Amino acid sequence: MLKIIKMLHVFLLLSFTICAPSIIAAPSKGEVVKKEKTPRVKKKSNKQQKASSQQKTALAELPVPKGHAEVVMVTNFGKIRLDLFKDKDPETVNNFLEYVKAGYYNNTIFHRIVDGFLIQGGGYDIHFNEKTPLFPPIKNNSRNGFKNLVGTIVMARKQSDANSATSQFFINLSNNSYLDSSTTEEGYTVFGKVLSGMEIIQKIARIKIGQREGMYHVPFYPEEAIIKEAFLVE
Repeated sequence: MLKIIKMLHVFLLLSFTICAPSIIAAPSKGEVVKKEKTPRVKKKSNKQQKASSQQKTALAELPVPKGHAEVVMVTNFGKIRLDLFKDKDPETVNNFLEYVKAGYYNNTIFHRIVDGFLIQGGGYDIHFNEKTPLFPPIKNNSRNGFKNLVGTIVMARKQSDANSATSQFFINLSNNSYLDSSTTEEGYTVFGKVLSGMEIIQKIARIKIGQREGMYHVPFYPEEAIIKEAFLVE
């Protein structure tokens, strides 16, 4: 019964996406119908906190592999480092990098936030004005060997057109395997992953959301979901 309810919720969200063509997005995931009780989390000791901090520092300094590209997004919560698979999917990565180099993502927002599913950006400025893409849509390359796993960055597109991706992207907050390609359908193209800053992304995912001009899952306070700057690390 719970599975049927979830499927119905997904259908309703997908129907909204189809009816609102201005939203270039992956299909929404059904929200949790019933929350389980959250277990009490023991407070970390000073030693554990220090070790965790050292691990984060080491990860933040970890270089990207040879042949990849690195992009840093500066948000109001902190920096997110992205490792882009340029050696495996140059067309998709180069498209994203052209937008980065043009300063297109500066002062934009994560305009679609679904905690436990994804956060999506690259389409609206801080005043919620939809931005016009700078370049033509690119070919879908969802069969490049990468999966929609937690922490991956993915090209958003129109659900009805696999080859419609331009500037918008999303970051997976869970393993969303149903967004992968199948034998009969194209999926959503994964072209990189978060190298460090998942704790920043989780903070963004937990901000207050609401509805705006027919759009759901938008930040109630856009200033809490700002991409101040995105730049390529040379």
